[in-house]
Amino acid sequence: MSKKTEVENFVGRKIHILQAEADLGSGKAMLANLRRGIGHEPGELPQLLGILLSDMPEEFWSKDGTATREEWVCYTVLTLYALHQQGYDVGSQPMHTDEGGSLGKALYRLQAAYEGDPNAEQRIVQKLRTLTTSVNRQEMSHHLRGIVQLLKSKGIDMNYKRLAGDLYEMQFVEGKRQVCLRWGQDFYGGRNKKEGSE
Repeated sequence: MSKKTEVENFVGRKIHILQAEADLGSGKAMLANLRRGIGHEPGELPQLLGILLSDMPEEFWSKDGTATREEWVCYTVLTLYALHQQGYDVGSQPMHTDEGGSLGKALYRLQAAYEGDPNAEQRIVQKLRTLTTSVNRQEMSHHLRGIVQLLKSKGIDMNYKRLAGDLYEMQFVEGKRQVCLRWGQDFYGGRNKKEGSE
């Protein structure tokens, strides 16, 4: 099993637990703590260590106190999911779904939600461009947060398990090119299908 698949599976299991416990006091506390973690690095907030590290494969763990690629991805995706889900009922409006598709598909649906706004596509393409040209993890996390807030404002879900795999790949030169191409195909592919049907 590839490291990317392991990361996806771990994030998928964690989100499943968060969704299952969302209505319980413990689940609400976990989501609230995860939201507080946005903008921080893994390890900065001790209250998140249990949520992040419990059941995480030990090969993901840092040996020198600096977050590994895997720890960073899992932390970033789980905190963004918690932000996205805030204000929505997990049972009736889950913000993580397998059908939600990639970030590119979610952005296509976001652009469609601004029906009648002639500048929506340009603004969203600029957000995607800014994200994909991020020079480090902190910058990427910052731009992702802005995108997730826009998706949240329109109630548009996404596949966070897939996002985890994409972010893991984005940390490698060849992987970054592949992910950018897939996101572009998913964004423009949906747009092209709509224009073709019209």
